[in-house]
Amino acid sequence: MVFLLFLDLRKINLEERLKIGQLLSLAEIEDLVGICRLPLEKIHSLLSEVKVASKQAMSSVVSLEKLRKTASNNEEIRIDASSSATRLRNIRDYLKWLCLARISKHGVDTSLRLSLDLSIQYVSSAIDARLPSGSQKFEGTDQREGLDPEVVSRILEVVNPNSEENPWSDEHPKYRNELIILWLLSCGLRRGELLNIKIDDLNFRKSTVVVERRADDLGDPRKNQPKVKTKGREIPISAGLMGKTNAYILNHRSAIKGARKHGFLFVASESGAPLSIPSINKMFTVLKEKSPEFGNNLFPHIMRHTWNDNFSEEMDKNRVGEEQEKKARSYLMGWSETSGTAATYTRRHTRKKAQAASLRLQENIIGRTNDK
Repeated sequence: MVFLLFLDLRKINLEERLKIGQLLSLAEIEDLVGICRLPLEKIHSLLSEVKVASKQAMSSVVSLEKLRKTASNNEEIRIDASSSATRLRNIRDYLKWLCLARISKHGVDTSLRLSLDLSIQYVSSAIDARLPSGSQKFEGTDQREGLDPEVVSRILEVVNPNSEENPWSDEHPKYRNELIILWLLSCGLRRGELLNIKIDDLNFRKSTVVVERRADDLGDPRKNQPKVKTKGREIPISAGLMGKTNAYILNHRSAIKGARKHGFLFVASESGAPLSIPSINKMFTVLKEKSPEFGNNLFPHIMRHTWNDNFSEEMDKNRVGEEQEKKARSYLMGWSETSGTAATYTRRHTRKKAQAASLRLQENIIGRTNDK
């Protein structure tokens, strides 16, 4: 009921959005969190005010702004944190169910399924991140983390161009898609950052790549240009990855008509146009369809989490201090040194270290009792 009232307040036609693979924007999720903190009577009161304002040809923005102030400033009218969190979790699960029901319908095209899948991932993560403090349950493996080493090895086996399990039949996508997986795993880039890389950004002599911010690039023909959301930086590339990249450029990219019209590294197989975000998403969808063993926990951004897990282990092996590790990670990921984003990507490593320390403490205690 709270969610339906929210949709009325925001004048959101959820059915129309589902038809095009969209759910809620970040601003709408923020307002939803505010709504879920209020008693039902207060929500009904706000809706009545919006209806009166509409009759008077006034905008509902004032009422929504009042909602934000009400939710943030008046503690006495809020419901308790656990009840608010229960509302949000149920709304999140309801949206997941709606998307799954729509995806499973006969005749739904692949692009809509992909859009709905990405939308629900985004909305679920945004809601989870905004659950009221004090209401969090156990943070276990349902939190997004990197892939296990065995899963990574299996992915690399499947995408090897010479593998009989490789899901692509043509030569170009075989080599291009393997290279994309290797770049994501090796560098931890966002998909937008990867798709923005141009051949000129690669320095083969130094074995580096420059990740550039190119907002509204006039030389980018893509309708929805991939964005670099983080800071520009220069990152090192291993000799092996640089060698595979050079081989792709010379032997495969060069054979695609249209690829010479621009400088972007990764191109579409048929047109040679710069590879788009929907195309890289579809690549992961095909991989999951052809190899069901990977389940649903395989998408471009999971590679970024995997890189961060591996980076944490490497820092531990080299006994790098916590502060120095934070600075190094922030630079390579394109974050400011004061950013708290690193915590999002280090859950598994932190949990494993804590569990290992706990076991050592337990063994010490048991060892003392055995000595007596």
